[in-house]
Amino acid sequence: MTGNNRENSSLPESSGPGGRHTRRAATALLLALLAGCAGEPPAESAQTTAERETVIEAALGEVGRPYRFGGDDTEGFDCSGLVEYSYGQAGLKVPRGASALREAGTRVNLQRALPGDLLFYRFANGTSSSLHVAIYLGNSKMVHAPSRGKQVEVTRIDEAPWPDRFLHAERLMR
Repeated sequence: MTGNNRENSSLPESSGPGGRHTRRAATALLLALLAGCAGEPPAESAQTTAERETVIEAALGEVGRPYRFGGDDTEGFDCSGLVEYSYGQAGLKVPRGASALREAGTRVNLQRALPGDLLFYRFANGTSSSLHVAIYLGNSKMVHAPSRGKQVEVTRIDEAPWPDRFLHAERLMR
């Protein structure tokens, strides 16, 4: 056939009255069903949106603070301390420690991560490995407390060393 690629269609063509309309309706129904399967996340409540904004504002407000092992206040932060502090500013209690945080929420695909979701990374230290957690900001950026001698910073998740060390994203807010 010329110009309309009907031979590639999986829907039968009806030659009766309204056949073209029936085919279009069936195609629309199929697309609607497939879109439902793709599963756009449900809209968040205004409260959850406000909590996300508060978490992000709190974390960004600590950029430049020193890293401090075990730190969870404005004197200095470690990675999970920054998460605990930032979520706490939004009135949300979260577990302490990257391992506990890793088990506290729902895993999400990185492409579906929302600002305020947590990102987990693995660092190899000789014979052992440790977890690192950061707060996703959106637009391929995160805020985190990196390591001794450094300060809380914003960095891109698509620049070395982060892509090779990425484990998963976790959503604590619903």
